[in-house]
Amino acid sequence: MPIWLAALAASRCQASANGENHAVRWYCISGRAVYTNGGLETEWIHPLGVRLQGGQTLVVWWMPGETTYRVEVYGGNEHRA
Repeated sequence: MPIWLAALAASRCQASANGENHAVRWYCISGRAVYTNGGLETEWIHPLGVRLQGGQTLVVWWMPGETTYRVEVYGGNEHRA
């Protein structure tokens, strides 16, 4: 596990929706941290300040030599029946 990913996991990111919180479970895929909102409600990911709609996936990574992380959001409700 890359050191930046270990630091991200140690930060204990929380997803909050409708007044309830749960821990974000990161998966390491191709050197990137990945989390998908498997619920129907929109979640706020703290402390990253990212909003994820149901079905969206958050991808976080750190490029060597850079001082900030990168964040991308993919997918969403438009694919739900």
